[in-house]
Amino acid sequence: MHNHHRKLYLLQLIAMIFLMFFLNACNKSNVVSPETIAQVKAVMEKRAQAIKNKDMELFKQVFLPDYNDGKNTYQDIVEGMAENFRNYESIAFTYQRSPVDLSMNSARMVGTVSYQGNSMDKAVFDHEITQFRRVDGQWYISGGVNVVVF
Repeated sequence: MHNHHRKLYLLQLIAMIFLMFFLNACNKSNVVSPETIAQVKAVMEKRAQAIKNKDMELFKQVFLPDYNDGKNTYQDIVEGMAENFRNYESIAFTYQRSPVDLSMNSARMVGTVSYQGNSMDKAVFDHEITQFRRVDGQWYISGGVNVVVF
């Protein structure tokens, strides 16, 4: 009898472990939905649009208000781009589209960005490991952007 209870307990334990793995796998598949990836990529599109139109308000909306990645703060990023907006009549901004690496409410995109002011001979390139964070359902850039004044 005692041995029977032990086997039953082990079977229940194994069933619980499988259930936890199954639920965890289901949860992860929801996080990496095409819709979520599109939302993250839309943040980069919004950033590109803000730079193209020299729209500082739109540019500010792309970044997490408490952005601070150890190198730059929100203020550093905003002030650097404001200086570029003052120095150039128009700015071309491009970014390499790369796969989005997602984990719950954060994401990462590795790639190269470039900036070129209208009077510049050639573009300035920068390698970015752009970090994103979802806050209250909204995605923002939360790290990895260098202040590039060109």
